[in-house]
Amino acid sequence: MGGFFYNLGRKAGPKIRKAKWAYLAATAPEGDVIKAEYAAGADIAAAMRTKLQISSNAEYIRLLDETGRTLTGCLKKKNRKFTFECIQSVEPQAFCLPGGFIFVSDSIIELCGRDPNPIAFILAHEMAHVIEGHVMERMLSSSLVQAMKKAGHLRAATGPLAKIGVQFLERAYSRENEFRADQFGVRLVSAAGFDPGGAIDLFLRLEPLQKNSTLGQYFSTHPTCSERIEHARSMLKMPDTQNR
Repeated sequence: MGGFFYNLGRKAGPKIRKAKWAYLAATAPEGDVIKAEYAAGADIAAAMRTKLQISSNAEYIRLLDETGRTLTGCLKKKNRKFTFECIQSVEPQAFCLPGGFIFVSDSIIELCGRDPNPIAFILAHEMAHVIEGHVMERMLSSSLVQAMKKAGHLRAATGPLAKIGVQFLERAYSRENEFRADQFGVRLVSAAGFDPGGAIDLFLRLEPLQKNSTLGQYFSTHPTCSERIEHARSMLKMPDTQNR
């Protein structure tokens, strides 16, 4: 893993620094910020694909592509590109990279029963992190970027980043950002014609795994499923039919 991060630092470092400058510069045009963010994300995504197991399941690939295109078509601003890829993982997970590269595990698709409604919410939630700038903020504050900032690349496979591994992708967003992404996701899936109740269905499916600590690190750092169910119900003004 250390060698992977060393090569990633050499390859993506300059583009991440450019994205940081564009992102933080008050005078940078929005189009330039998005282009710089996309370029950095594209390099990181390419490197991540060498470590991830990309799924070849045609049904899942088609489901993510069709759902993602429907959601993207409902965005008011059309200035961002989004890609949706399926990875093989025993742990249900989904994450996004700067620039709109979104990865979803086959296990979470299976957990959702291949139902496009909760899957649409997953994608919309991750899209929100990109659009709201949450993913770039997290990226710029990560240990990976701090190391690049100091040295321009990762110098030693035995350094701190070798121990961190891909945890820089799994750092928790703030609770506020998670709830904001949930709210954005509910609105987007509704606009796209999906059932916004799919958000609650997702959290109900994830809740037993979270309680049993078998959900994996990415979702374990999120607010609890019960909190997110309550928040989603308040947005949808749905009664607590589960007597929670």
